[in-house]
Amino acid sequence: MKIIHAFGSRACAIKMAPLIKEGMARGHNNIVVWSGQHYDDNLYRDLFDDLEIPRPDYDIEAKGTACEIGAKILVEFEKICKKEKPDIVLTHGDTFTAMFFSQAAALSLVPVGHVEAGLRTYSWEPFPEQICTKTSDACSALFFAPTEKNKKDLLSEHVPEDRIFVVGNSVVDAALRHSELAKKKSRILERFKVKRPFVFWSCHRKENLLSEKRMRGIFDSLLELSEVNFFCSVLPSTQNAAEKYSYAPRLKAARHIYWEPCLPKYTDSLRLMLEADLVLTDSGGMQEECAALHIPCLTLRYVTDRPESVEAGANKCIGCEKENIMKEARLVLNNKEVADRMRRAKNPYGDGKTSQRIFDIIEKFEGKMERWEKEIRR
Repeated sequence: MKIIHAFGSRACAIKMAPLIKEGMARGHNNIVVWSGQHYDDNLYRDLFDDLEIPRPDYDIEAKGTACEIGAKILVEFEKICKKEKPDIVLTHGDTFTAMFFSQAAALSLVPVGHVEAGLRTYSWEPFPEQICTKTSDACSALFFAPTEKNKKDLLSEHVPEDRIFVVGNSVVDAALRHSELAKKKSRILERFKVKRPFVFWSCHRKENLLSEKRMRGIFDSLLELSEVNFFCSVLPSTQNAAEKYSYAPRLKAARHIYWEPCLPKYTDSLRLMLEADLVLTDSGGMQEECAALHIPCLTLRYVTDRPESVEAGANKCIGCEKENIMKEARLVLNNKEVADRMRRAKNPYGDGKTSQRIFDIIEKFEGKMERWEKEIRR
């Protein structure tokens, strides 16, 4: 079959890499389309080589506001769909890219397979991710749900049950595979010397960055936890927030903080995460990675679309207030029993064979991907 893998963010590249490799191993014609939503070199160019997947066949170079990104993707991806005539377009997750790729494909009468379907909070947050994932699902023909909860939420929205498949999350495939590579190949620990207690930090969620009150709580906790050694993986949007709210010089100068642009190589990020006593983040993907790799995780949000990790005990939502962040971080770092309990939590996101399951399903549906209603027989 001819399969388009359409994505455009660092996180989605990591989660789609196992699918691209599986498609290649099975001999399908795999076409990679990159939206350009992430275009910084640290988030894009070196990442493909590190993940050992081909560079994109098409780069739409969609930049700007959400609406500008969407307009460019809708117009350009329709052309690609008409030219390539794929059997299915695989999109991933809850990004602007996924939403607009899904719309363009569906409106071009190309079936969409949504990887990571059905993530719901039934809240405005995470914003705009809840808008994106619901729209992607509305455009989809096949729904690859990570968990039973995701399936139940899709069923509550009247998605046909025979189109929903609980397959786990492909980030587990990526994390398990690349964590072993990271231990063998990464040299990041030669550059950044780990001192205990050690925390890997990443914060980039839009609803946090848009709120000065939230970011002040998050940044102040980072600065005041001076007994903790932090590696801060800084996306451009996070750097912009640090500058906007006048924290950038202090964060860069703090002796207990490595304030570094997001590392180009996934294996380097994983190597540091594997060394961490705790991950402090608002990232959805990192909540899943931590559960898979048994790393204690505290989430800088009030609600999560990954509640399975919280229910399992691997993760906890702690909000954005300075006092609570400091209290919860110190509890994990200073109480071995608490930390060990989080590490022992069962991973709810699968066994690392998600990409295989997805391709088994795609092959089963060959030639009958579309979701038209059944004919009335008399």
